Amino acid sequence: MFEEEKRKLEQRRKSIGQIEVSKDKLHSAVQSGFEKAKKEQLLKRTKLLKRSSWSIVVAAILLVSFITSISVSPAFANKIASIPGMERIVDLIHQDRGLTAAVENDFYQPLNLSQEKNGITVTLDGVIADNKGMVIFYSVRTEDMDVSSLELKHLRLWSKANIKYSFEVMNSTLPLTPNLDDEIFSGSEHIEKVTNDKNLSWAIGLKNGEKIVTFTIPFTYEKMEVESKNIVVNKEVEIEGQHFTVKELIVDPIRTIVKIEENPNNTKKLLARPFDDLELMDEKGRKWSALPGNAYKPLPKSNIWVVPLKESFYFYDPKKLSLSFGKVAAMDKEEAHILIDTESEKIIDQPSRSIFSNLQVKDNHVSLTVKIDKDYDMNMVRFIKFIDANEKEFYIHYGGRIPHPYNYVTGSITISPGEVNIEFELPNKALSNFASPVRLELDFYPSWIEEDVKVDIKQ
Repeated sequence: MFEEEKRKLEQRRKSIGQIEVSKDKLHSAVQSGFEKAKKEQLLKRTKLLKRSSWSIVVAAILLVSFITSISVSPAFANKIASIPGMERIVDLIHQDRGLTAAVENDFYQPLNLSQEKNGITVTLDGVIADNKGMVIFYSVRTEDMDVSSLELKHLRLWSKANIKYSFEVMNSTLPLTPNLDDEIFSGSEHIEKVTNDKNLSWAIGLKNGEKIVTFTIPFTYEKMEVESKNIVVNKEVEIEGQHFTVKELIVDPIRTIVKIEENPNNTKKLLARPFDDLELMDEKGRKWSALPGNAYKPLPKSNIWVVPLKESFYFYDPKKLSLSFGKVAAMDKEEAHILIDTESEKIIDQPSRSIFSNLQVKDNHVSLTVKIDKDYDMNMVRFIKFIDANEKEFYIHYGGRIPHPYNYVTGSITISPGEVNIEFELPNKALSNFASPVRLELDFYPSWIEEDVKVDIKQ
């Protein structure tokens, strides 16, 4: 299906490698390509002719875009020309130096497995996998509709044993933004932990009108067996009186992580997304920043945080590295909760900066409003659990997979401009021995600490 595009890519790769072209001329070529495509679209009457002419222009634009946006090595140019379907994912990786280097070093495994339903074709294009994780590349193509009319509901990965990864858009969906035309969407999903099973199944749920259509594709892959590069640091840093120790960096082909230990004697609690501003920089000014919203604790009661970076430098060899923290999401431990009397419907205690209001208890359900700055990420606003007067914990489940069999209640979140409404049910008193008041632990709050501090990793 893509033989003609592949042939043209190969021809252009060879010709570009033999001449020097200025960025101005390349920019003009891109603009010319777009204008030509627009004119061709007006002239072509049938969808088949439109798709054929557009794909040739897309192939040329992709190669020229590579030249202007990254430093293309001969190895990478060869991979683009030689791997079927690669043109569908180039836009997903050309800004990621780590994944680009992984492709150059033969870590990309093309799969090209498809399933078609109701005029929608989902293709599992390929994977990049190492000892620690996997990046899945996929695309969605439509025939009788624009791909932008579809919306993403969920993604899943599992083996015969159990589910290995699950992502679901709670109470909503994510629209699919097409790539360069109205018929194809290309996406990728980065999965931190992958099973040793080589036979997996991947599924995507798409909302088409009022229905959720699920596509399931079994596949087999080979995990690239490589050793991690561990950089031991063990250096302490102080930020507004709070102490942290940078323990080590673990560098793998598709991900670099930073391990940070917080001092248990700190007076502030780290909130959700605490290290979103973390950034590494080498002697050439190249930067590797934190993957927003992905810092986590491997063990619930551990003081160690794992902070994944957006890109990996596994295939680079920086001579110097320094780590800066930026803003760290934290608040005073003694204020990191709100206390609610569910019988009198009153907020007994909350942080000094009052953002919680409109408390209501009706039909065994609690609801309250959280007013927050417009720049704050509303998706962070949620309670994970609450503790009743008998010190019994109840986890709040907002949808998706049923949690591990702890005590849990159902909840919902409604986001509107400037505020979030949170609602959750109360446990059955007779069955759970539940007692008021309810203490909700805060993992979100508009509070940060910040100092201009850096840690030298390599000197």
